[in-house]
Amino acid sequence: MEWKLKTLMLLIFGVGMFVVLLYLLSDGYGSYGSYVEAVDRDYSYGIIVDAGSTGSRLFLYRWWSPSVKELIKIEPVLDENRQAIVRKVSPGLSTFGAKPEDASAYIRPLLDYAYRYIPSNKRDTASFFLFATAGMRLLPFDQQEAVVKSLREGLPKMTKIKIVPENVQIIDGKWEGIYNWIAVNYILGRFEPREDVNTALPKRKPTVGMIDMGGASTQIAFEIPLSDFQSENVQSVNLGSLEDTDDLRYQLFVTTFLGFGVNEGAKKYEKYLNSLVENSTDDISYVRDGCLPVNLMKIVSKDDGSQYVRKGTGEWDNCVKSIAKILTDGPPKCPLTKQCFFGGILSPPVRLSQIELYGFSEYWYSVEDVLSLGGAYNHSTFEERAKEFCQQRWSSIKSKARAQLYPKANDERLETQCFKSAWIHAILHDGFFVDENQHKFQSANKISEQEVQWALGAMIYHMRYSPVELGVSRY
Repeated sequence: MEWKLKTLMLLIFGVGMFVVLLYLLSDGYGSYGSYVEAVDRDYSYGIIVDAGSTGSRLFLYRWWSPSVKELIKIEPVLDENRQAIVRKVSPGLSTFGAKPEDASAYIRPLLDYAYRYIPSNKRDTASFFLFATAGMRLLPFDQQEAVVKSLREGLPKMTKIKIVPENVQIIDGKWEGIYNWIAVNYILGRFEPREDVNTALPKRKPTVGMIDMGGASTQIAFEIPLSDFQSENVQSVNLGSLEDTDDLRYQLFVTTFLGFGVNEGAKKYEKYLNSLVENSTDDISYVRDGCLPVNLMKIVSKDDGSQYVRKGTGEWDNCVKSIAKILTDGPPKCPLTKQCFFGGILSPPVRLSQIELYGFSEYWYSVEDVLSLGGAYNHSTFEERAKEFCQQRWSSIKSKARAQLYPKANDERLETQCFKSAWIHAILHDGFFVDENQHKFQSANKISEQEVQWALGAMIYHMRYSPVELGVSRY
């Protein structure tokens, strides 16, 4: 009897150890992301704050370096519930333009929160970055300087984390695009060398391009071949820790189209309608609007105090044509001997239809929230669904919404869906010349279950010299 009991206890112990081992290998250590209790490598830690127009978000990452010849291996730090360490404070940093002395106290809760999740022996060496974006760029220059100066002087007095003054700055839209491009390709594993040994194939994997459409602007970034193409929108980006090798050096075309986000696009479209009213020989009080669902009415107040009504007709094709006209009419014009994207931006000798291209933000919402077509893009299906939605009476759309047939869309989305779907279509096909049928485009919100944040790309880029600084082997 005694030997049976001992055997049973040994069996239970063995099974328990096996389960623990599996957990450590597959859950606690092997997945993308980490929590502070599971430290099995000599990780470095870094904090980055995305100081946007509506709020500031903190992200906490950790990384290690197998060799100076490879990209750092980076992952978000996870909390006790295995959720990525992310914390947001509102409103945006730009609201402190008139009271810069309060900016540091506004950021302090983010630092205090992240500090808890950094191992005690790593807190003194943790890196910190605060990058402010569009909201701060819109402030008068003297206010921009005052806020940045206040943060650089005030934050070191509020935290034990080392604050390097140069790491607190306002970045331009181009670098947002670069960081986004880095994040997307890192998550997809496109910076890893090919695993096959076929010498006929290029050593590096092909990277993907990205389009990110927000409310105010649209950004695009993609790799281009080395050529004689000259443009202020070409940027060489080295992600490696060594300057004497091009293994991780990429040539990018990256630019921001200010005023061509979906909300600014709606304003441009309304100005277009205003011009139709003003140029009419008749005294009209309404215009037929193909960018609104059937019978949806919107009152427009003009600068002179007069008003007119936009009456929805749900003619999606006409809506797209009107938007395409907005994109191509007026200055700046493209030189006759050159090829340009919309806005007169010189385009490189790359056909976007032939490269893998991901669309984010509005390219996801306008395709998924109402039409449920997020992911691989099929133009015919998208066009058909977009037309079907726009051709409905507004009363019918409201009835369906009450019946929870559009669970991911609020009233604002339903009212603007017809226009927004036409706007992203026109930008993609008439602005960037992506072929409607032969293309490699897809919309995305997450990649590999991860929300894509430019903060990840920024951390990868700015910590690329970490392996050299830590004395990591070259082999």
